[in-house]
Amino acid sequence: MDPRKISLGRWMARCEIRGSKAESAARRLLPFLQLKRDQAILLLEIGRLRPGRARVRDLGVACSQMEEVRQALRRSHDGIDRIGKLGPSLASFDGYQRLTPEELGWTREQLLSYLAGIIDSDGNLRIEKRRIKRMIGPHYRINIRCGQVLPSPAVELLARTFGGRVGLRKSRRPNQRDLATWSLHDKMAEPAIRALLPYLVVKKTEALHLLQLRRLKAEGKEGVTEWVHANRWRNSVRMRKRCYTTAQVAAFERIRQAVQALHSSVPEWPDPHSPRGV
Repeated sequence: MDPRKISLGRWMARCEIRGSKAESAARRLLPFLQLKRDQAILLLEIGRLRPGRARVRDLGVACSQMEEVRQALRRSHDGIDRIGKLGPSLASFDGYQRLTPEELGWTREQLLSYLAGIIDSDGNLRIEKRRIKRMIGPHYRINIRCGQVLPSPAVELLARTFGGRVGLRKSRRPNQRDLATWSLHDKMAEPAIRALLPYLVVKKTEALHLLQLRRLKAEGKEGVTEWVHANRWRNSVRMRKRCYTTAQVAAFERIRQAVQALHSSVPEWPDPHSPRGV
């Protein structure tokens, strides 16, 4: 694994494998891929056409076909070819790229594990703090969301599995693509987070913080506020209403700050020259 810096100055973990190892990985991952299934199919086709394979007899034809597959792979990376539309005619995979998880025979555990991987990579778990008119204190709510470039079968799969809102975020720059977005808030987000929690790796701590906030809010409002409601035609009425106490709001804020700290933290990568460096 080789950490590299991205444009915003944050570190990004990068893992890269080549040759026969990449072909083996693509073959094993293929039944579980949604967004990049076409690209995995193209990689496998290049592996089949590689010189040295017993089925390849005409080296010139094989090289020409490999170049055709490579160009199709580049178009897929650039977003020119849509999902389910392979450039070369690959009869061995005809229709395979359009199979759904149900048709591929995914179990519930495999489905949740796949979706947790999507959230770990392209998802976001956060606590929103909003000031609402006529409310004594701020309103805290949990939020789980995900965004991927169009088209995104993974975002559609999240919506089919957990419900929620699917939207479109238009690109503001000519060299960027539109994003398909999915989001869930507050009570609707809690079941989704609980289902994904056993399979999350990168964002497990954030998920635990969000569930802790939901648990504290479910305990109810422990405070009472009173005010006098003016009435034009009769005497003023003293009103009472349940509210969160100062201690409860402080606990909510501590959890939100902990989630924000996780979002802004920068991991310390090991020295590649040290004996234990990766």
